[in-house]
Amino acid sequence: MNRNRMSSTLRKVSRATVCALTSAFAASAAFAATTQADLLPQNAPHYRTGDNWTYQFSDALSPNTKTVTQTVTSVRADGSAVLQFGPGGGHAVLTSDANVVPNASDQHACGNGLRFPLRTGARYEADCQAHDPGGQLISRRAECEVEGVETITTKAGSFAAIKVKMTGTWTPQYGVGGGPMRETLWYAPSAKRIVRGEFQGQLAGKGAPATTEMELVRYAVKP
Repeated sequence: MNRNRMSSTLRKVSRATVCALTSAFAASAAFAATTQADLLPQNAPHYRTGDNWTYQFSDALSPNTKTVTQTVTSVRADGSAVLQFGPGGGHAVLTSDANVVPNASDQHACGNGLRFPLRTGARYEADCQAHDPGGQLISRRAECEVEGVETITTKAGSFAAIKVKMTGTWTPQYGVGGGPMRETLWYAPSAKRIVRGEFQGQLAGKGAPATTEMELVRYAVKP
């Protein structure tokens, strides 16, 4: 092949490569825009008896993980559901906002990071209380913001998920302590639940933060 023909061929290949990359980028951007438009705003899910989710919980400071299956045993008139935990039993309430709380009357229990309808840029407060591993009551005050849609990959698969970011503080009921905290939640409408969550909290803002994560391992839900 002479030099002119080779140069012409290289230019054609280069143009073809640029066109292919441009088309791929455009398709990706179009997919993202379509997903955003399809998922937001998002209304609260509708649960069905038998819907179930298995989560894996982990702590960055420990090599141990915990796996828990949550199954809907009944659905209430207000849209909330009763969850049975396994293995080992135990029950909780899955609120109509897809938050898990110990019981229906415990509206200030932590696990209230979602508030439907979810809209891009929506902001709301999520104040709650929980017990730490030592049994002490901890209060958390956070500002939540719906940031948009992301593709998140878990052990249960990949999901188009709505990202909610929480930033705030935690304080113990007694004694000194407390500090900043932040949490990120990814809610997938196709799974009707949060599919991934990441929490970080620091003591007085110093040192390495305590980090815990939860991830959906498998699930089965009805339309």
